[in-house]
Amino acid sequence: MSRSTILDDAPAPVEVLFPEARSRQRRRYRRSALLVSIVALLVGGIVALLITTTSSVSGTTHDTSKPSTVGVGRATVLIRPVLCFGNPYVASQNKAGPVPPCATPYQLSAAALNVSPNSTQIGYTSNTPMPDPAMAGYPSSTHDSPTHTVLLGGLTSGLRDRERWVLGPSEMRLSTSDVESASAQKNQTGQWIVVVHLSSAGAAKFDRVAQENFHQFVAIDMGGKVVSAPIIQPTQTSSSSFDGVMQISGSLTASNARSVVATIKG
Repeated sequence: MSRSTILDDAPAPVEVLFPEARSRQRRRYRRSALLVSIVALLVGGIVALLITTTSSVSGTTHDTSKPSTVGVGRATVLIRPVLCFGNPYVASQNKAGPVPPCATPYQLSAAALNVSPNSTQIGYTSNTPMPDPAMAGYPSSTHDSPTHTVLLGGLTSGLRDRERWVLGPSEMRLSTSDVESASAQKNQTGQWIVVVHLSSAGAAKFDRVAQENFHQFVAIDMGGKVVSAPIIQPTQTSSSSFDGVMQISGSLTASNARSVVATIKG
């Protein structure tokens, strides 16, 4: 019910006025009611505008504060088993969902690789399964979850001439307590490598991972990029300790190597 209706229906005191006075009184009441309605609408509009503006600003602040899934904060160094190789991503073959298991013909198990040490210049022979073609439809993982299977690209394009790797859950996270020192240097062939001297605790963990993945590919995953993916001790007939020294290589540039060192040191 509007305010003007309330005034028109008022009881006895209004009815004692003369007709002309009552008419003027009603017109004044109507003008007052109209003015009050206009003011109320203006105030309501201003309040609504303020609420909308405040909500918009709050939403923007909230959105920009959300961390992205990769590359926020200090990168971590994870050691993961390589399950199979993956072809470069092909957008026209896009498939939704998590990274699927590697198909049997493309799995990089010890039996499939069949590493055999010998006296050749390379020091061993092995099978090299082709990349799983089904992986071409899956984009690289955007979240480097240590507990899930991920599909990652390399830190350098020349790394083993493979574009991407399907990696299993992390088997070791290289923390600062695992490392005594790390340095970037050139090896005897002039390639940049990273030499990591592990603490006793770190050496024990790395030896365990190496033993469990003997004659298989293991990837060094730094912040969602594969730095190196070597076969563990392919020139040996049995697993042995690394004596607390880890060498990371893989077509690294000087800049790449220094970046790896900085990440390992934290």
